[in-house]
Amino acid sequence: MSQLHTTLTQAGKIMGATALCSTLFMAVSISAGMAQENPAVDKSAELEEIVSLGTRAKGRTALETVVPVDVLSGADMRNTGATEVGRMLQTLAPSFNFSSSSISDGTDALRPATLRGLGPDQTLVLINGKRRHSSALVHVNTSVGRGTAGVDMNAIPGVAIKRIEILRDGAAAQYGSDAIAGVINLELRDQSEGGDVSTSWGQTYEGDGATFVANGSYGMNVGNDGFVTLSVEYRDRERTDRSGLTGCLQYETGGQSPCGVGNVAIDPRESTFDRDVFRIGDGNSEQKAAVLNAGIPLSDNAEFYMFGTYSDRRNSNWGFYRRANQHANTVIELYPDGFLPQINSTIKDYSLAAGIDWTLGEWTLDTSVSTGGNSFEFIISNSANASFGTASPTTARAGTLKIGQTTLNVDASRAVDVGGTEVNVAFGAEYRDEKYKILAGEPVSYADGGALNTNCPGCDVDPVSYASGFQVFRGFSPANERDEGRHNIAAYADIEATLTDDFTVDVAARFEDYSDFGSTFTAKGAARYDVTESFALRGSVSTGFRAPSMQQKYSNNTSTQFVTIGTETVQQERGTFTNDSPLAQAIGVPELKEETSLNFSAGFVASFDNLTVTADYYHIDIDDRIGISSSVDIVADFPDVAAATGATSGQFFINAADTRTQGVDFVASYDVELSGDQSLKLVAAANWTETKVKSGTVVSSIGGIDVGPLFTPQDISIIEEWQPKTRINLSADYASGAWSVQTRASMFGTYTVCEGACDSESNTQKFGAKWLTDITVNYDFEESGLRLTAGVNNLFDVKPDLNLIGQSRSGSIAGIIDSPGVFKYSRRSAPFGFNGGYYYVKATYNF
Repeated sequence: MSQLHTTLTQAGKIMGATALCSTLFMAVSISAGMAQENPAVDKSAELEEIVSLGTRAKGRTALETVVPVDVLSGADMRNTGATEVGRMLQTLAPSFNFSSSSISDGTDALRPATLRGLGPDQTLVLINGKRRHSSALVHVNTSVGRGTAGVDMNAIPGVAIKRIEILRDGAAAQYGSDAIAGVINLELRDQSEGGDVSTSWGQTYEGDGATFVANGSYGMNVGNDGFVTLSVEYRDRERTDRSGLTGCLQYETGGQSPCGVGNVAIDPRESTFDRDVFRIGDGNSEQKAAVLNAGIPLSDNAEFYMFGTYSDRRNSNWGFYRRANQHANTVIELYPDGFLPQINSTIKDYSLAAGIDWTLGEWTLDTSVSTGGNSFEFIISNSANASFGTASPTTARAGTLKIGQTTLNVDASRAVDVGGTEVNVAFGAEYRDEKYKILAGEPVSYADGGALNTNCPGCDVDPVSYASGFQVFRGFSPANERDEGRHNIAAYADIEATLTDDFTVDVAARFEDYSDFGSTFTAKGAARYDVTESFALRGSVSTGFRAPSMQQKYSNNTSTQFVTIGTETVQQERGTFTNDSPLAQAIGVPELKEETSLNFSAGFVASFDNLTVTADYYHIDIDDRIGISSSVDIVADFPDVAAATGATSGQFFINAADTRTQGVDFVASYDVELSGDQSLKLVAAANWTETKVKSGTVVSSIGGIDVGPLFTPQDISIIEEWQPKTRINLSADYASGAWSVQTRASMFGTYTVCEGACDSESNTQKFGAKWLTDITVNYDFEESGLRLTAGVNNLFDVKPDLNLIGQSRSGSIAGIIDSPGVFKYSRRSAPFGFNGGYYYVKATYNF
């Protein structure tokens, strides 16, 4: 494989990304960037498929809606070669981002998913049209999505999905809180007979990241028209590692800087020490998932439906290596050469929904109840609570986060004729109850054992106090525990009218009342005008809101974070405090209030024979956007609070600033007519998004107390710059007989990451645009139902630019090592990761 790797890499260098892009662009028209399982199937049929998102009128297709809706089939997703739903969506939808980071605690295991560059919690996710619960984890480290808690997109296996609808428009008035950027609806498979089983294996060009997936889906007929479909999946992924070598002295320094330049080894063990001690990349991950979807007719005009999901995922990721000469952190009797602490997370996710869909006269009615939850447990291994000395265990349970949601819905709709005008009327009500818990870990994970280090130079005379709490992630203590709840009641109305054969309007309004922050009212108006049979204009204006999440209101803990101060990465025990904590009260932190938005969009739809083109401009103003404050020096400003919490610095959630997002989505598709049994589908899509924090809106003080900037330049940069502003997806699908070939080219535009003060070239880096190329080859044994697949994702082994800032553990030791640091690639943001090329084989049997 190494020879193939070398050959492909050289070919990529010869061709160049620009030449490759040009070649593909000449071969394909710009389109939706969607692959397909059977290229012989008419791609335009997907655009003509009836959708349930963005309209409550029956029989609308994606091309007929008044707002933009993308439809991605399950076959599209499974043909990407990706093994996670988040990566599948990123491959197919350029407005969707699934950024990677490393050494960021729970965020390593649960990636933030964003739409149109906004936060993970500003996109509403539905399953079969019902609201999905969020993850219990809130991203508190320095990564994309910092301060938010989104939906775990990977909890639903791709094998269970029939299609995904993406509403790219503000829809809070139609669907409720969180739908500021849009709505993603996952429709589950609903076959009543037959099914398929599949197994795949792949690994990176560098020989790591081996991934094995086995899944299947089976449908059974119930009664005359009912069905029960069961889908299961097992996925096992080994870790990847793209770390550099540490250049630091690991043992005694003789007064030298541990990570300085030009050091001399005092301890002979330095020359034999394995300096590849960091693990930076994707962690080990094992997931078992099952999905049930059922629909059973009760009568000629009533159907009972039910669906449920379950996922159990075990992840292992790593933190910073603790050296033997870090006398407050390392008990050398336990780890004489230092240690690499490991964060193991157990993520369990479940949901169950049931309802009855029936007709009463001209009315279509739907009543349902759904419940679900997510738990995130931290188990720390290969570590220790140094303050217990040699009595410390090396593994401890550090606590669990839990979120739960129960929703009751009643919806009604019907079409009426008003003076010759076709009007669809819909209204409904919703009750939602949410629960959030933080459960403490084992006492040794957070307690201070009081031990002193007397086994280090000079420590026999002046002992060093060991750091308390388990290294890499201090456990949740009883003081962190929360058991909170809230509920809300909502009512909405939605009217869509075809005023003439060419002109359709849609107006919606929604009222919601939350038990913890009050009520809000949102509205939306949208229109579509068919200029000709082939060309239509569409646009919308809406208000939106997002209630503060339970995680943002009640998350609190103290964790080890490595932050950049000047040019040095330093360790801090940073506390995240609730707004009703002593720290927050001491500086007058107000209660969180909802985010509000104003959305505008305008675009067109054009359809000419085999060519379809859509383009939409959007403009989103968000006021009172919620984020995590900058670090407050607790020791200096609030010594009493510091003594009580054990934290050296603190942060909290605030309504930090107002933002403006604008961009353009462009989608087109072309079906090339070929002779015989050949077919060629040319597909692509493009997105440009820019978000800016509005000047003068950043909160600079709270309660009249000046504790420094509460939303730092780095916090602003995360929102504005850490995701690519431009994305382009191109694809070409060719089929002839039993053979089919899909090629895809994905462009990730420039993005900028900064560290610390973000005020100079030494701490700010712009990463260049990159093109990734995927190729898949299928052969169908039609009579047997067997399909064999071989493919390569990231064919030319493209990686992000090398990292030049925020470096750590750089240094030189005479005659031993000269290292620029351990972070070859930015650990903060990597839109497509940094694993490089990945090849795989797959076998699917349909029955």
